[in-house]
Amino acid sequence: MEQDIVGYHLDVEQHWVADLACGHKQHVRHDPPMVERPWVLTEAGRASRLGTRLNCKRCDEVGQAVAEAVRAACYRAAQEAFEAGGMAGPCGAGLDAIRALPLAEVMRAALQIRP
Repeated sequence: MEQDIVGYHLDVEQHWVADLACGHKQHVRHDPPMVERPWVLTEAGRASRLGTRLNCKRCDEVGQAVAEAVRAACYRAAQEAFEAGGMAGPCGAGLDAIRALPLAEVMRAALQIRP
């Protein structure tokens, strides 16, 4: 999930960490030759990247868990509704539709929070 950089801080090992709009954190190390981010070494460089979007893996993980929980709740609600109505059970097509909900789309829509 893409999130804006809203600030920075140093971790205990003196590596720069981006503070994201979602409240999560992500390292933005300059560690040549593996990672080239010379902009992180100066205050002006870091300031120039405020508002840049980074992929927040934590939001992706949380979003996936929330989407799966919502899908499971919808499935249970459909089953209970059919049983309460005196029917033998929900139709296979209805339950298949719930199982096939595009969770990535649901997750992105639910968690696309901008300050």
